[in-house]
Order: sequence, then C-alpha cells, then structure tokens
Amino acid sequence: METEALERPADLTIWRSVPASSPLAQPERFGTLREAIAAAAGALTDPGKQPWIITEEGEILSPNWIRTYLN
Repeated sequence: METEALERPADLTIWRSVPASSPLAQPERFGTLREAIAAAAGALTDPGKQPWIITEEGEILSPNWIRTYLN
C-alpha cells in the first residue's frame, strides 16, 4: 500500500460476529485511512466485532490485514 493512501478517505464498517439486537452495520466515513485504522483498532479489542475498511481506491482491508498492519 502506498503511503499516500493513508491520507485519503476510507470507510469503516464494523460487523458483529455474534447475533445482536442492534441494526445492521453501517459504514462510517473517515477523512483518512489512518483514522479508520485507529477506529478499527478499538473494535478489534471486542471479539464480537469484525472491522472491515474500504479505501478510496476500492481496496478491501480485512480484520486480519488490520491486525497485521497494527503489529
């Protein structure tokens, strides 16, 4: 991934991996991919949540990609 991509907008959707009474996941727009990754990091602390990011270029970043990037 290009370093410049970290400064472009991205959408974060947090899916629940366990049944929940809340409505379906809705994507949230972040001004930069860095911000979306930071928000996803918080979701990764809950085993019932699975964050997925879609970059401005259309690249889909899975929870495993996000974990690897953060480590």
